Amino acid sequence: MWTEVAKYLHGTDLVRLALTCRWFSCLLFHDDSIWCYAFFRDLSLCTDDPKIFRLLIPRPFHRSWRLLYMNAFNNSHAYCFRQQEKHIEWFRIGGFLMDTSKMLLTATLALPRGMPPADESARFSIGLTGACLLNNVRPGIWIADMHMLRCPVCNINKCKGTMQVLDAWHCELYLENKFKDGTWKYEDLGIYFSDGPLDTAGAAIFNRDHINTPHIGNILNAKSWIRERSNLLPRARFTPIAVALNSNLKPNHGLLTKFYAVRDPRDGEVVSVRITQQLL
Repeated sequence: MWTEVAKYLHGTDLVRLALTCRWFSCLLFHDDSIWCYAFFRDLSLCTDDPKIFRLLIPRPFHRSWRLLYMNAFNNSHAYCFRQQEKHIEWFRIGGFLMDTSKMLLTATLALPRGMPPADESARFSIGLTGACLLNNVRPGIWIADMHMLRCPVCNINKCKGTMQVLDAWHCELYLENKFKDGTWKYEDLGIYFSDGPLDTAGAAIFNRDHINTPHIGNILNAKSWIRERSNLLPRARFTPIAVALNSNLKPNHGLLTKFYAVRDPRDGEVVSVRITQQLL
């Protein structure tokens, strides 16, 4: 009974309950199913769609769900470990699932007319179409964040220039010390320039093998979720297999979009991707 009750509690409440007595401590620190349920729930990955449930990836090796939960919800983000001086604000978008190794990144809220070739042609594909396909992505649960940074081309603190970032990472990434200390570096995949003036800045990440499902349509139907033209606050949308970010823009001369990835040098798998968009 208490196992079922505990599934309705937030992580901080679970910890407080565990501290009340030894019995609750044993229950909550040894029953990993409670933390598994909380992990998926708080990433908004709970779904009644049986097709999506089949995508749920088993717990990664040598990690407990409790550890993964605390790692995901301790207010850490990618800019905690580097470039803190440029960071302005952020918010958690949600989680999505990669049951394959193919991930599509786009600089717009639309799919490219032709699917771009994989990894080795990423720079050419990005420059030509504003999209790239990565075919060696680590399967599992991914987490997406939105960040706002100061203009990266100057060091003036009063500069009002900003850059929006769609950042996604494998749920185990922040448990890797070599990522946190900067040993694992972001690889520059390519640059895409959108000639202005533009009304919006948008970017998206898709699970490539589910590109024809209704969940993808929910992302691509941008008019159903982006804000009214006068509202300049960014807005994100996510489904169990895709995530997107959009902001309405002030008058501008174009948009510079850059794509990045972090690879685990032990097996070459992509464990983090980033799409930055800077006004020109």
